Amino acid sequence: MMVLIGTRDSKIKNGKIITVECPKCESKASITYNVYSRYTHITLIPIFPVSKIIDLECHNCKEIFGYENLSEDIKIKLQNEKEINILKTPIWMFSGLIILVGYITFWMYTNIQTNDKTNVFIQNPILGDVYNLKFTNGYYSTIRIDQVTKDSVYATQNDYDAYLPYEVDEIDKPENYTNRKVKYSKKDLIILHQEDEIFSITRN
Repeated sequence: MMVLIGTRDSKIKNGKIITVECPKCESKASITYNVYSRYTHITLIPIFPVSKIIDLECHNCKEIFGYENLSEDIKIKLQNEKEINILKTPIWMFSGLIILVGYITFWMYTNIQTNDKTNVFIQNPILGDVYNLKFTNGYYSTIRIDQVTKDSVYATQNDYDAYLPYEVDEIDKPENYTNRKVKYSKKDLIILHQEDEIFSITRN
């Protein structure tokens, strides 16, 4: 999927203030305003706003001018128009940031839960446990515990490797464990976990 990063403008408010002095023609007139917010997006999902633009038009002279041309009195009146501060930014413009924070929070919670379970399981291996391994060459695979004794575990190594850690679930199939037998002491398993070579354990 193509990821597009850029900025977009979106109109967030418009309206009219009446009987104010136009900074161009200096007559008492109504002024129409349009408020635009420019935001950064990733594939059209808003991340956060970066600036705000306010265009104003005098009904008398039809001149278009910016917010900075207004007097302080008119600025205050404009900000309080209809009891809504037009300088506030809609929450939806932070939607991408909210999603990102939510994803990071969920990932951290899930990772903590996984680590807690792995810490418990590694102390008490049982028949059928599947250990997810990271090898020194950067590949990932699994071993399935076939037998547990007082001091050791006997296991079968998966016939296949994976490129990424989440891909080990795809190769964890009964037919992929054939004749690659391995033996570890329980102490060795704990060391491998401490060194992150065993990064999670699946127990049914």
